[in-house]
Amino acid sequence: MTIASQISLVPTEAGLSSPAGTSEEKMLGMLARRLLRESEARQAVLPFDVTVDPAWLMLLDLYAAEAEDKQISVSSACIASGAPHTTALRYLNLLCDKGALVRLQDAADGRRIHVRLTAEYRTRMTQYLMLVAASRE
Repeated sequence: MTIASQISLVPTEAGLSSPAGTSEEKMLGMLARRLLRESEARQAVLPFDVTVDPAWLMLLDLYAAEAEDKQISVSSACIASGAPHTTALRYLNLLCDKGALVRLQDAADGRRIHVRLTAEYRTRMTQYLMLVAASRE
């Protein structure tokens, strides 16, 4: 099974399959969203789940958002982590310090800060998601 056919089985937000001709980047973004949903399902069933990694959940959410051409604010990234806000901010700062994320000021609202994956970490996430997709074939 190809990456495209594997990811086409993943329902979109509307509950439909991905359209034919979806770019690999979009499909990998959909896989990132699927991994996030799997984590949420695991947390719902096992609320004591010790495998939750706030930094990882942020990376997945940012990757998926970029594939969807969406910007993610610091607050949204913290929410995606599933951790308390102050804990999430510590993880976000760590990711910035390690060169995984960059903060960008919102052009329309100077009070808002967005975060994005750096080019290096976008490439790393793409490589990881391609390995995951291939292992599910």
